[in-house]
Amino acid sequence: MNISNYIRSIDNFPSKGITFRDITPIFQDPNIFNFVIEEMRKYIDKVKPDYLAAIDSRGFLLGSALALSSKIPLILIRKKGKLPPPVISQKYSLEYGDDYLELSSQINLSGKNVIIIDDVLATGGTVLAAIKLLTRLDASICGLSFLINLEDIVRPQELKDYSINYLISY
Repeated sequence: MNISNYIRSIDNFPSKGITFRDITPIFQDPNIFNFVIEEMRKYIDKVKPDYLAAIDSRGFLLGSALALSSKIPLILIRKKGKLPPPVISQKYSLEYGDDYLELSSQINLSGKNVIIIDDVLATGGTVLAAIKLLTRLDASICGLSFLINLEDIVRPQELKDYSINYLISY
């Protein structure tokens, strides 16, 4: 199946100069959604993590299905103000501004291997914030998995230290 047939490109959204990759059509077709999950799961099965960590919000859609399919526990990394305390926070930059991610500080991840799941790897700011949050809880990041990789964007040097998996590039 050609996944790109199910990803819409919207120019100048959410701001001028940004091309938004809309993955909504994937979820409207159970066969293509199942295909995407099966393809992303191949990486998970190879790496064999203790946990999956999905990033708010579209990462939750993929992460939930992957956790259920692989029978691996799921950690939700949320946008600021969405989790009850106590939490740890990390600022990050997007293509179009700054925000914060939060994680429950009550999760015991000491010595656990975690794969981070999200929909798009763009600037790397979001996933780098997730890495920082998880490592503050002593997790070991064993991989990063995305549906989409945006190739022509400069990313933090720190991401070169991680195994990165994705299904499609633009």
